[in-house]
Amino acid sequence: MAGPEVFLLVDDYDLVVGGTTNPLSPLLDYLTQARDIGLHLVITRRIGGASRAMFDPVIARIRELASPGIMMSGPKEEGPLFGNVKPQLLPPGRAWLVTRREGARLVQLAWSHPPGSRPASDERRTSAA
Repeated sequence: MAGPEVFLLVDDYDLVVGGTTNPLSPLLDYLTQARDIGLHLVITRRIGGASRAMFDPVIARIRELASPGIMMSGPKEEGPLFGNVKPQLLPPGRAWLVTRREGARLVQLAWSHPPGSRPASDERRTSAA
C-alpha cells in the first residue's frame, strides 16, 4: 500500500464506550475499507462481559470482517468471542490467536519490564542480600 497508515489503539474499550455514545462510531463506514486506506484499529477490553459487547456496533463490524483477534484467559461462560473459540483459563501470557486464514492457534505472548524497573522477585533478592 502506498500512502500514510494510521494506527488507532484503544485500551479498555469497555470503559471508553461506557456512556450513551460511542466515540468510534464515525469509523464504522471506514472499517470495511481499512486495509485499502491504511487504517489499523486495535481494541483491548477485559474479557468479563465480552459476550454482551459483541452487540456493540464497532465490535460487531470487526467480527463481520473476521478481523484477527487475541483472546487471553477468561471464563468459558462468556461463550464464543472469535469464531467458535470460547475463553478458557490459561497460564499467564498464553492466548488464542484467531485469524481467518489459519483459524485458532495457541500462542505465548511476552512482556518485559519497562527500562529502569525490576520485577518484584529481583527486588526481594536484592533486599535479602
